[in-house]
Amino acid sequence: SKLNKTPDEVVEIAVNAVTFAKSLGCDDIEFSPEDAGRSDPEFLYRILGEVIVAGATTLNIPDTTGWNMPWEFGELIKKLRENVPGAENVVFSTHCQNDLGLATANSLAGALNGARQLEC
Repeated sequence: SKLNKTPDEVVEIAVNAVTFAKSLGCDDIEFSPEDAGRSDPEFLYRILGEVIVAGATTLNIPDTTGWNMPWEFGELIKKLRENVPGAENVVFSTHCQNDLGLATANSLAGALNGARQLEC
């Protein structure tokens, strides 16, 4: 794996980062899992649910490499909203790269599937 960490270690690092931001008095904390478009969905459900419990208020879902097709990226947002514990309490955001010229289409697909914040 890129980080040379176990999934448990990655979740712990993410939770610690959000917890630290919250300890500084931040009330709007955005968490972004790198390369969500190619990540294992079950791991995304887990890590996103854990950072919500820790205090994340916005989940920024990136297409880090810009290779997702709009129907895939829209479906990812839909599935995250359906399967992440606590998803109803946070804002879903998109951050789509334009490597294949699909950033606008993917951002709009995200919005059609419940993302309320688009970062272009």
